[in-house]
Amino acid sequence: MPWEKKFDEEAVLDKAMHAFWRQGYEATSMRNLVDCMGINPGSIYAAFGDKRTLFQKTLDHYEAQSRSMLAKLEEKHGPLKAILAVFEHMVDDVRDNPDNCGCFMVNSILEGAPKDKKMDKAVQKGIEEFQAFFRRMIKQGQKAGEINAGLNPAQTARILQSLVLGGRVLSRGRSDIAVLKDTVAHVKTILK
Repeated sequence: MPWEKKFDEEAVLDKAMHAFWRQGYEATSMRNLVDCMGINPGSIYAAFGDKRTLFQKTLDHYEAQSRSMLAKLEEKHGPLKAILAVFEHMVDDVRDNPDNCGCFMVNSILEGAPKDKKMDKAVQKGIEEFQAFFRRMIKQGQKAGEINAGLNPAQTARILQSLVLGGRVLSRGRSDIAVLKDTVAHVKTILK
């Protein structure tokens, strides 16, 4: 009789992602994953593979959520507002989540990406997608006249990405949002 999945794969993947996000890859044991996912070890291995493979799937899951967020911002706002919304989202995260765990992708960069080629490839893909979003918004904003036409879109996108990464590192576990609010204000100045 073939193995039959009796759980919502996306929901348990989301639970695993949050466990890795809070504790990091190394500190998250299979016991932690069993407890938080609410399924037995055999089901985890059958559906997701070993811990490393599950972690990779959680990175992919997070990246898909990030892509969806960026697409929604792009649909909802003009270019300048879409860029600023990324930074305002960081402020909201810190304000609304006093035990802020930072950004899952940034945490993964800090913990293991340099040591793990597969993890590094996943986080670099996420970084490139954010940069592509920023480049696209800058170019559209320049055409619309709402973003400084003298800016180099690729260079500015890399700078904005660096500000996001740095803001996420600084916000991890902190409830002080002053630095992030200053960053939002400075991004407005850069882009105008």
